[in-house]
Amino acid sequence: MKTRKIIALGLAAVMTAGMLTGCGGSESKENASNDKGEEVVTLKWVTIGNGMPSNYDSWIGKVNDYIGEKIGVNLEMEVIPWGDWDNRRNITISTNEPYDIIFGTGNNYIADIKLGAYADITDLIDENMKEFNELMPEKYWEAVQVGGKIYGVPSYKDSSISNYAIWDKELVEEYDIDYKNLTDLENLTPVFEMLKKEKNDYPVYIKNDGVYSIFDVYDQLGGGTQILGVRYDDQEGRVCFTLEEPDIYAALETFYDWNQKGIINPDAATLTEGRVYNMWRIAQGWESAGVTSWGPQMGKDVVVAKVGDTILSNETVRGSLNMISANSKYPEKCLQLLNLVNTDTTLRDMFYYGEEGVNFEYVDVDGTQKVHKNNEDWSMAGYTQGTFFTVTPIETDTNDQWGEIRALNEQAVSSVMLGFTFDTTEVNDQLANCREIWLRYRSEVMTGVKDPAEVVPQIKEELMQAGWQEVMDAAQKQVDEFLAAKQK
Repeated sequence: MKTRKIIALGLAAVMTAGMLTGCGGSESKENASNDKGEEVVTLKWVTIGNGMPSNYDSWIGKVNDYIGEKIGVNLEMEVIPWGDWDNRRNITISTNEPYDIIFGTGNNYIADIKLGAYADITDLIDENMKEFNELMPEKYWEAVQVGGKIYGVPSYKDSSISNYAIWDKELVEEYDIDYKNLTDLENLTPVFEMLKKEKNDYPVYIKNDGVYSIFDVYDQLGGGTQILGVRYDDQEGRVCFTLEEPDIYAALETFYDWNQKGIINPDAATLTEGRVYNMWRIAQGWESAGVTSWGPQMGKDVVVAKVGDTILSNETVRGSLNMISANSKYPEKCLQLLNLVNTDTTLRDMFYYGEEGVNFEYVDVDGTQKVHKNNEDWSMAGYTQGTFFTVTPIETDTNDQWGEIRALNEQAVSSVMLGFTFDTTEVNDQLANCREIWLRYRSEVMTGVKDPAEVVPQIKEELMQAGWQEVMDAAQKQVDEFLAAKQK
């Protein structure tokens, strides 16, 4: 694999990660053999979704029959509900619970690497993931490197970020809403005021993280907080306190205005789960997802409008990763399993759709094999498992949505900071304190409860007392070095 060359350009200093004793790993089991006479090892995969599938036992039996013969692996899954994920994942990492593979995102990736939680898989990828390497562009490996090493396998899917405003089609037609030209937040206010009056409902129904897509234009540098970043298209690489940036500050003013006018649901700051129906919302995806996903999930026809550029950054690639425990006895088998999940369509469909004959059936549509979904009961989250590009399309998919996603990836604007990871070693304590300060304020800021004119200076004052300037200076120094090396 070409990425075996250490990409010196822009990589922060190698992080020395003290290994945690007993941080994960497989439990000792007596392994069986498959028909080839090969040992069948048991791996545990911890992931997120709507909890354990109701037909888990029969599904995992079929999966294990398949992968046992293919690669000598049996699998145990733990599917953690969305609302429990952060707490449960943290416990798994910090209390030495055994696992082999765990789903994660950029929110914890760097911190967990520094704890020594994950195996360095850099030198294992070529031999154990040959087919996946052929499928995925090299730049995606670059985006997950930390200190020249790779600790996570990215899911090659909508790995660039494209945001879309999603509207209830019935409302758009009833009130002749010019939704295609309403992609700036401040321009939406008159329409939302009208909908609030006409429908006696909340046009912006959100949970406690608010309309978080406003931060997507800022590369978070691996710092793990929305308030630190470099704008994706800033060739100068200016590290900034994002809440003070004109675009973010204007969005916060709009949220406050919406809250005051009753456009946002009053309990938003305390909600950990949203509701199914939304008059309007912003989500990451692709245009045909309106037909294949967003509309069906809401039980309504929707129309969508693209918001801003499609961006490729470390954060977008790190939005779906699977890591191997540093204490797993079988890291090679873990990679072989992830390789197969990504590249074998039969297995990919089993993870994405569930159990054939229970959750879905294969059907012939004009000579092409497609999927008919028997129900919406499958509780695993497809985006956490692997690529979209080997999933069999559903029968109602008249658009080539996987081709659409691949095209968005190829057309994406790469962040100026792609491949850069902030080495926070010298400012770990300050950054951790600053993250906590933002998290204390975030829900009320992002749902418009607090006036930004008052709360942003208050947040900054607390940040500065916690060492924010040291964090900014350290990040800027490394960014400058990265960009200087890039120009050579």
